[in-house]
Amino acid sequence: MNHSQRQLLTAVRPSIFAAPFDDNGDGSAVELLSAAEQDALMQVSELIEIPRNSLLYSEREASRFVYNIVTGVAETYRIEPEGVRCVTAFLFPHDLIGLSADGFYVSTAKALTPLSVFRIPISDLKAILERDPRLDIGLLCKLCHELRHSQYHAIMVSKRDASVRVARFLLWIQQANFDQVEGRSTIVLPMSRQEVADYVGLSIEAVSRGLHFLEEEGAVTRDGPRLISVKDPVKLSLLAGHVPTVASPVPPGSFR
Repeated sequence: MNHSQRQLLTAVRPSIFAAPFDDNGDGSAVELLSAAEQDALMQVSELIEIPRNSLLYSEREASRFVYNIVTGVAETYRIEPEGVRCVTAFLFPHDLIGLSADGFYVSTAKALTPLSVFRIPISDLKAILERDPRLDIGLLCKLCHELRHSQYHAIMVSKRDASVRVARFLLWIQQANFDQVEGRSTIVLPMSRQEVADYVGLSIEAVSRGLHFLEEEGAVTRDGPRLISVKDPVKLSLLAGHVPTVASPVPPGSFR
């Protein structure tokens, strides 16, 4: 990390983006934390850096922290009883990681890229929530936001055609990855082809066939192993089974 990046990190604050409950919005994700709420979280949080491919925590480990991503991309996954690895979510800046049940994490979280995160002790977060009920509303918005994402994911993996699953995945990644620097017409994939396959419930070969079909239809082109250019957004939406709209098919943001 260079000097300018370190200076930037010293100025960042906890941030949670999701679509609010207000009926006057357009469905876009917005900052849910007030300045006072950010200050309260800053007092109990530690800004840490996590190397690429490192684990934040493991499934069934005692849950002590939640994490708020500042920069980078993470994933959560579970190992099914038969040994199959199932990616449950990809997480981006403004997302929360650390979903737990009965005091234990429900999945394993891994850094796909170098991460900068706020590490927030769960005990301190509970104390803040008891003092500030308004923060409850923000977290509830985030959880509802994540539920919509989970519903979208469930519908995606239910589709029979690999090309439909891949098209839906690309549309979601295009909206969810805030840190893309290539422009809205280029999708940067921070995850490997195997990780994409584990997320959409396909083999690597099926993902490749799906991408090839989308290329043949003129919707996208592959510019590198992890760079995909969207040549025809309307056609990509149609191939994904969507009625094309300006709004995001799935608002970005997750809590896993």
